[in-house]
Amino acid sequence: MEPVVLAFASNQRYFPGLYCAVSSALSYIDPARSVDVKVLDGGLSQTCRHSLSRLIDSVGASAELEFVKADPSVFEEATLGPGQSHMTYCRTLLPQLLDVRRLIYLDCDVLVFRDLSELFDRQLSRGKILAAVPDSETLTLDHDSRTIAVAMNLPERAHYFNAGVMLLNLEELRKQNFIEQSLEFFKKWRRHYRFWDQSAINFLLYGQIEELPEYWNRAAWQFDAQDNNHLDCVLHYTTSAPWLGGARGPAQDLFERFAAEAGFTVNRRSSDFKKSRRQRFFRAALAPLRAFGFPLISSFYRVAGRKEKSAGYKRAGKYWFYYILNAPRRRRLQRLRAEEIRAMKFKFTGFESLT
Repeated sequence: MEPVVLAFASNQRYFPGLYCAVSSALSYIDPARSVDVKVLDGGLSQTCRHSLSRLIDSVGASAELEFVKADPSVFEEATLGPGQSHMTYCRTLLPQLLDVRRLIYLDCDVLVFRDLSELFDRQLSRGKILAAVPDSETLTLDHDSRTIAVAMNLPERAHYFNAGVMLLNLEELRKQNFIEQSLEFFKKWRRHYRFWDQSAINFLLYGQIEELPEYWNRAAWQFDAQDNNHLDCVLHYTTSAPWLGGARGPAQDLFERFAAEAGFTVNRRSSDFKKSRRQRFFRAALAPLRAFGFPLISSFYRVAGRKEKSAGYKRAGKYWFYYILNAPRRRRLQRLRAEEIRAMKFKFTGFESLT
């Protein structure tokens, strides 16, 4: 069987996530399979590279690691991405930087609790060149950019996919000159797309994306909404980098517990965490205003004939109403789940911790 190829992209700021993502992926993959880990390096320190190399070496001969230099400056004309960086765009360079037939790409803000060899061995349907999970927040193309959808003559309500976990056919992407198309897309639509390289993937590859089951890319907020701590999924922290700050809840507790077991302690006294706490305080304080104000704004937009805006504010108002209504039950359940998470033990297959 061919090695399972896993690709990541990281700079120094995202290294704690990268380390935990790789640790979890190696822990849950079929031990009979060899794994080839490729890291697009956007400026990792020698210490970080050594730590990750040590992790891979301790797994044994079945795992290999390669750092591949990625230059985000190629995307200077594109809108800045998360962390005021262009690093997120580097995954569009995968067909050029890596000489492999296919691979699984994973964001650094994931924890893997499922065997990725199952996904790697999946055969894509005819006409499909990548597989991904529908986005749980941006549901359709027009939620990203109606302007681009109309200009490209694409169905506005077509499914929109999250690019945090993808099975990619690099051979076909190379044949389609995907990199050149993406660079042109970023330049042409700079003020219109909302989600950086994910926008290019969805608009340029419309009709060529195969839908994966939700468990291959479950948003952390969906895990928070569960009544239990059942995993067996790839958990994706879509709204925050949990090593930099995140709302207290099962998903955040889980990351901090896993990181501690892997040898990395999350610093809750850091400036990033303090900023996160302030943001959560104001978010909670504004909840009543949003719950009752958004339906009113929705009514104004409906009267003005702005149906799309009206529907958006109506959905948001409904979310905040139930957020307040369910707060007591949510807190009780989260306390119970937190106790279970603190007692969790994770399987780390034959490697030492970061420390």
